[in-house]
Amino acid sequence: MVKKKVKTNFIFFNLRKNILPMVFILFLIGLVIFSKDNLKASKDGLTLWMTSVVPALLPFFIACELLASTDIIDYLGKTLRKIMRPIFNVPGEGAFPLLMGIISRISCWCKDRN
Repeated sequence: MVKKKVKTNFIFFNLRKNILPMVFILFLIGLVIFSKDNLKASKDGLTLWMTSVVPALLPFFIACELLASTDIIDYLGKTLRKIMRPIFNVPGEGAFPLLMGIISRISCWCKDRN
C-alpha cells in the first residue's frame, strides 16, 4: 500500500513568502496612525544628533581624514611595530585605528555636560 502525500495549499496565505510584506504593511499602518508622535520623535532625534553627536565627533572625523592622507600611518606602523605585534598580533599600522579610537573616546568625554 502506497501512502499518498496530501499537500495542503493555502491560496492567499503562504507564511514564508508573505511574512515580511505583512510586517512592513503593519509598520506603515502604525506610522500613519501615530504620525504626530512619530514626527515629534524624529524631530527630537535630529535635534539631539545635531546638538551632541556632530559637535563631539565632527572635529575627530576631520582630523582622522587629514592624518590618513599624510604619511603618519606608515610612520606609526614602523615605530609601533614592536609593540603592536606581541600584544594584539596585528602589524604596526594597526596602531593608527587604535590611537584614533582612543582619541575619539576622549573627545566624547571632554564635552561639557550641562
